[in-house]
Amino acid sequence: MMEDSEITPLLRGGIRTPTTGITKVYRRRWYILFIFSMLALVQTMVWNTWGPIADTAGAVYGWTQSDFAMLNIWGSVTYVTSMFFYSWLMESKGLRVAMLVSGVWLFLGTAIRCIPVPLENTIWVMHVGQIGIGLSGPVVMAASPAVSAAWFPPHQRTTATAVGAIAPIVGVAMSFLIGPQLVHNVDTRNASTVSPLNESIQSNSHFGISPEQKHKHMLEINRLMYLEFAISGVFFFASILYFPKRPPLPPSLSASRQRQDFFAGFKALCMNKQFMGLALAYAIFTGVYIGWTTELTLILNSIGVDQDSAGWMGFSASVAGFLGGLMFGRLVDLTGGKIMKLVLLSLTVASLGIRVWIVLICGKYIPFNTEHQSPKQSRNH
Repeated sequence: MMEDSEITPLLRGGIRTPTTGITKVYRRRWYILFIFSMLALVQTMVWNTWGPIADTAGAVYGWTQSDFAMLNIWGSVTYVTSMFFYSWLMESKGLRVAMLVSGVWLFLGTAIRCIPVPLENTIWVMHVGQIGIGLSGPVVMAASPAVSAAWFPPHQRTTATAVGAIAPIVGVAMSFLIGPQLVHNVDTRNASTVSPLNESIQSNSHFGISPEQKHKHMLEINRLMYLEFAISGVFFFASILYFPKRPPLPPSLSASRQRQDFFAGFKALCMNKQFMGLALAYAIFTGVYIGWTTELTLILNSIGVDQDSAGWMGFSASVAGFLGGLMFGRLVDLTGGKIMKLVLLSLTVASLGIRVWIVLICGKYIPFNTEHQSPKQSRNH
């Protein structure tokens, strides 16, 4: 039953009968999925570098909320402008070429951020680096179904796709964990209680950061840049060593079938209401998640939550997201897809409810206090 459903295409016009019925499942498929997932993890981790350390970077470099928003938005801008090219590249040249092009951009983007420049020019170097990192995103963030279809049998595809799809979420979680651990929060005990992110900073001395503190935090940020560059290089070179276009024999009959011409297929998909509905649903949820995650520190800063606390919140939320993705992906696999609509509806309602709750807190409609009081203090008040 599963095999029959996998053979039935969304577009029927351009599929030719395979020349052979021989199929084989290779153990190396797990290595392919691991390398792909790690590149996806690293890409989102380095892309979301600045959000979790926004307080410190803002005080050290004099950046404002607008600067951080622009650094983060390059991921979305480059995705939109390059996704059609990468789609064509995967269809015409195969997964290996697409992965290598993506890896090159990731490697170059993280390398550019390590270039030493005068303090006032740092923002421009980081912008260029973020553009390179963003250009590596479309393949690793969207190609997990292609990897699972090329390497995995039908009964494992949902699980494999879920692993590849949640890897970017794990990367975001790692950015919230690693960033604040390596780049410590600015000590403003002798300064105004106003956060650097709530002001247009012209002088770091306004926030009690001494030249020694500034140098210390700058070294911490540099070490973070070097670490992310090294990690990116490891998995990029691993993909160069072995990441074939496809397995020697397909894992299923559906994987052996050749698809229709890219441009003809794209035109047909644009006229397909079912596909446009799926694309719209994916775009809405992905856009909300990306906007929320990258600006989490800035959002919570408005209600008095500091960089470290926001980092742990972002890490916890991301961990819950990828564990839920694994669990629900496997559950849908085991039930043959019968409960997929119920799972999607339940998760949608829960996600909407949580976001409305956060909006009400940030809008001061729901009381929120970051200070911890003992029971005795509470009774005295």
